[in-house]
Amino acid sequence: MSITELSIKRPTLIVVIFTVLAILGIGSYTQLNYDLIPKLNFPMLSVATVYPGASANEVESTVTKKLEDALSSLEDVKHIESTSQEGLSMITITLEASTDADKVVQNAQRKINTIAGTLPVGVRAPSVNKFSSDELPVLKLSVTGTIPPTELYQLTSNQLTQQFAKLKGVGQISIVGGNEREIRININKAKLDAYKISISQIYQSVMASNVELPTGKIERIPSNTPYGYWER
Repeated sequence: MSITELSIKRPTLIVVIFTVLAILGIGSYTQLNYDLIPKLNFPMLSVATVYPGASANEVESTVTKKLEDALSSLEDVKHIESTSQEGLSMITITLEASTDADKVVQNAQRKINTIAGTLPVGVRAPSVNKFSSDELPVLKLSVTGTIPPTELYQLTSNQLTQQFAKLKGVGQISIVGGNEREIRININKAKLDAYKISISQIYQSVMASNVELPTGKIERIPSNTPYGYWER
């Protein structure tokens, strides 16, 4: 018996069948789980190496290339991307989804240690960090204002980031760009030659002065005053 013949001879049965299918479909639809931002876990590694004072070409040829060659032999590597800029080498390694990131970090550190002796003098130790693709920023905000750039940076760093950090669901806040407050020292070469002082001596003097030291210790808090005071 065909479907057409069955529908003509027994219409009630067809109505019951489609009614049951409709009820099951509606019930299944109401129980479907959905996520506007599904969790996608693609483990990634970042290798950051600081080379103070080096140009981008020098960083690429003497640091980035050597690290890439050493890290390319890691297992479960899906993609390697590197960026070389003045004084900094950044390598990002994308791993397979089922890879144990902790194990890869250990292997990457071992491979970096094997070539550490071939890196130029003055290069700081490469920093290996792991993160997941779902930890990448999903919201970027730009801040503008009529105040000086250094004051705008301090306002953003000291106040705005603290307010955003209190919001529900915020994991981390990073500031990119801006003019951070700094102190510039202009040196008179003629006076340096007259006093026979080198640039390195001035650098060491500035570094030695920029140190926080304790100014004393607490001995006692008198109890004969309403609020007390500190003695040093």
